[in-house]
Amino acid sequence: MSRDICRRTFIRSGALAGTALLAGCGGNGEDGSGGGDDGQADGDGGGQQSTSGNSAPSAALSVPSLEITFFARMENAFNEAKNQGTIASDSAFYDAGNSQSTQISDIETAISNEVDFIMVSAITAEGVINAIQEANEADIPVVAIDRNVAEGDTVSYIASDNVQLGQRSTELCLSFMQDQGDQDSYNVVQLEGTPGASVTNERGEGFQNAVSNNDSLNQLATQTGEFSTQNALSVMEDFITQYGDEIDGVFCQNDLMALGAHQALQNAGMSVPVTGIDGTEAWVQRFSDNEYYGTLAQLPEDMVNTSIERAQAHINGKDVEDSVVIEGLEVTQKNASDYLSQYFG
Repeated sequence: MSRDICRRTFIRSGALAGTALLAGCGGNGEDGSGGGDDGQADGDGGGQQSTSGNSAPSAALSVPSLEITFFARMENAFNEAKNQGTIASDSAFYDAGNSQSTQISDIETAISNEVDFIMVSAITAEGVINAIQEANEADIPVVAIDRNVAEGDTVSYIASDNVQLGQRSTELCLSFMQDQGDQDSYNVVQLEGTPGASVTNERGEGFQNAVSNNDSLNQLATQTGEFSTQNALSVMEDFITQYGDEIDGVFCQNDLMALGAHQALQNAGMSVPVTGIDGTEAWVQRFSDNEYYGTLAQLPEDMVNTSIERAQAHINGKDVEDSVVIEGLEVTQKNASDYLSQYFG
C-alpha cells in the first residue's frame, strides 16, 4: 500500500488494540480521497462562528442509514456531544434511509439552516458532489467521515483505512481456513457492499491485495450484498448452490452481510470461516459459538469525536490534517467478550 501522502494522522482504536500507534505519512487516494486536500491552514471557514466563545458551534451529521448499527453508534456519539455541550443543542442528525436524494436534501437543509459545519458519510462518493459544492459556496466547512466524497472541498477525511481493513479481514479469514485444515489452496468468496461507495471500492481493493499477496488464496466469486443481511443471505445461498463444498471461507465487507452469510451456511449445514468489518454487537456475539468467525472493528465514536474536533480547529483558523486514520481492531473469539463489555456493556 502506498505511503507517500503526508499530513495524515493515525489514532489508536482503544485500549483493546494492543498494537503500537502507526507513525509517519500515508494515503491511498482511492475514490476521491484527494477531496480533503483543500481548506487547510488558510482558514477557508473564516466566516464561521469561532468556538473560542461561550457558545458551541452548530453541526449537522448526515449518514447513509440507521439500519446499519455502525451509523446508529455515530448517532449516539453525536447526541452525547450535544449533551456535553461540545456542539450546540440544536445540532441536527440526518438519516438518509439509504436514499441518495434524501441525503442531498438533508445536506441542503443543513446549509439553509446555516450550521457552522457539516459532517457527511456519503452513500456514494459521486452522489453528494453538488451538495458539497453548495456548502463550499456557503463557506460552511465539510468533514467527510467514514466514506469519502469524489469532489468538493473538505476540511478533512476521518475514517478507518478501508483498504487495510479489507486486507486484514481477508487475511484473518485465510488464517482461520488454515487452522481448520491443511490444504495447498483455499477458495474464498467475497460479498461486496453498495456499488460506487468509496468504502466498497477500498475494502474490495484490500481483498484483492490479500489474494495477490497470498499464493494459497483463490478468489472463487465476488458479488454485491449491498451491505444488507437479507441481500447477503440470498447471495450466499446462490454461492452455495453454485459452488457448494468448494467454498472454504467467506469475506464480507461488513458484519451485516456476515450475519446473512452465517444464516445461509447454517441452513445448508456448512461450517466455514466467515469474517467481516465493523465490529457490530450482533455479529461479535456469534463468536462465542464459532472460533472461526471474526471481524475488524471500527470505532465510529472516535470518528465522530475526531471529526468535531477537527472541524472546530478549522473554524478557529488552525491547521488541520488532510486525513485522520482511526485504526481498526481485530476481534475474534479470544477477545470478543472484552470487546463487547467495553463498547456495548
